Amino acid sequence: MRESFTRFVLGGSRKNVSLISFSFAGICLLFAAFSVVSLWAAEGKPIAAGETSVSVEAVKDDGGEQDKITIDSDFPGGNIRVDSIEGDLVRVRPDLRGGSSWFYFAFRVKNAQGHTLRFLFDAKNRIAARGPAVSLDEGKNWRYLSQEPNADSREFTYAFGPEDRSVIFALAPLYTRKNWDEFMAKYQGRGDVELSALCQSPKGRNVELLRIGKGNPGARFAVVLTCRHHACEMTASWVLEGMLEEVLDEKSEFGAYLRENAEFFIVPFMDKDGVEDGDQGKGRKPHDHNRDYNHELYPEIRALKSQVAENFSPESGKKIFFMDMHCPWIRSGKHEMFFSMLPKESWISEAANNYLGAFEKYQNEGEIPYALSHNIPFGKGGNTMASFAKLENGIPTASAKIWACGLSNILCSCTVEIPYSNSSGVEVMPRNARELGRNLSKALADFLENAESAE
Repeated sequence: MRESFTRFVLGGSRKNVSLISFSFAGICLLFAAFSVVSLWAAEGKPIAAGETSVSVEAVKDDGGEQDKITIDSDFPGGNIRVDSIEGDLVRVRPDLRGGSSWFYFAFRVKNAQGHTLRFLFDAKNRIAARGPAVSLDEGKNWRYLSQEPNADSREFTYAFGPEDRSVIFALAPLYTRKNWDEFMAKYQGRGDVELSALCQSPKGRNVELLRIGKGNPGARFAVVLTCRHHACEMTASWVLEGMLEEVLDEKSEFGAYLRENAEFFIVPFMDKDGVEDGDQGKGRKPHDHNRDYNHELYPEIRALKSQVAENFSPESGKKIFFMDMHCPWIRSGKHEMFFSMLPKESWISEAANNYLGAFEKYQNEGEIPYALSHNIPFGKGGNTMASFAKLENGIPTASAKIWACGLSNILCSCTVEIPYSNSSGVEVMPRNARELGRNLSKALADFLENAESAE
């Protein structure tokens, strides 16, 4: 690198945004008409804590400027830290923002068309089994970089095509408030659908609440669904969409049964700020949202608990079905299967298995494989109280599932885990995640009907 042609400009005003702009120098090789363009090294300059952007600007030998290549996370759900640029090698890492080591990332590269860049993360297990999810249209459509589930867990290389002016790379297809708004727009004007706010987030955002069949006098059941206690677990949101599609499908016999017999209370973003800001969420200090059900530090948790108690008390006569949707660890073994961590209480665990047994029947015709044997009984494979209940200020932490198991009128309390990108060898995309969700709703109709018959 020739330092006389490179200058560094530090600054910027956008919080939690990492921006690197750098240009290319042409090097004539072999023939005057043939040139190879590569990145000038940025001397490993890190984006230090407190800095909002770093700009590296290069000037060509003839004094003209090249188009700048930029790397940023300035969009909903964005997250990256760029440590250095060395030739065509870009060293990156997830922005943990004070939390425990995790793996969520989402960043955008602009103006790199015609060039090949190698992105190297700071550690292994930062990239899921099929490589990064890639979008060429600002998050509308996605594909995975690897067609096989054996992608490197630390690095990937991307050759930018001549039209690749803006490319987003992410752990998996992103899902933020914009996606939710677009999905719910299909149901505007329906009398059985009510959209409101559960509460205000710590940063003043509305935390979306969806009610279906609110106040339905014929409802014998209350169905409470939650998602994104861990902000980074976006694949679960696509599953939730599928569940709601089936419930609200006016041509579905399963949807008709559920709308007639159940009242739905759904919170799609339990950590709304984390989802929009692009936080990891898992292991958030002092504890994440799914460890807050005794401490109640977060307004979302307080509001969920109080409103469920108010709307679905034992006196309401409604039995509660509760399900919380997650994504597991990034890759390998059980983490590349759809599964459930079964509750401690034996009778609730049996109810969860009955529900998931019905799901197995419907999912046999779906793309993503599932078997009851995937489930993890309480006491095995990390499904222990030690994983969920740790003393903080003398009070044990508690998850949403633990809280729901303690409700006096609970019928079933369970969690499901949908892998980020690869499930039993099948690529997980929004399309088949929604299909899986629809089958979860079909199974719910069977489960509630059987529970009604047993009474």
